[in-house]
Amino acid sequence: MNIEKFPNQPNQSSLPPEVTDEVVMRFLKILEQVRQEDLSCTDMYARLDEFVEAEVREGTDAEKLTPLIHEHLDMCAECCDEYEALLSIVENTKNDE
Repeated sequence: MNIEKFPNQPNQSSLPPEVTDEVVMRFLKILEQVRQEDLSCTDMYARLDEFVEAEVREGTDAEKLTPLIHEHLDMCAECCDEYEALLSIVENTKNDE
């Protein structure tokens, strides 16, 4: 009987990749950045129009007024794309006035 042919025996291709110290440290750094008060994408979409208007129309530094929104934009590519699209629309509308 050949023990190498048993199905419960793990083979090299079924083993997970080795987790290096570098991977663990990168993961821990990401976890350090997560806070209870971070915004979800849903929260972000609800506030995005006000954020853009504060930047464009009121001439205020919205980043300083709403740092959580800015932090979310730095971490979330989808929300950042939405922000850039909305910002472009609002800026073009302002230029047309």
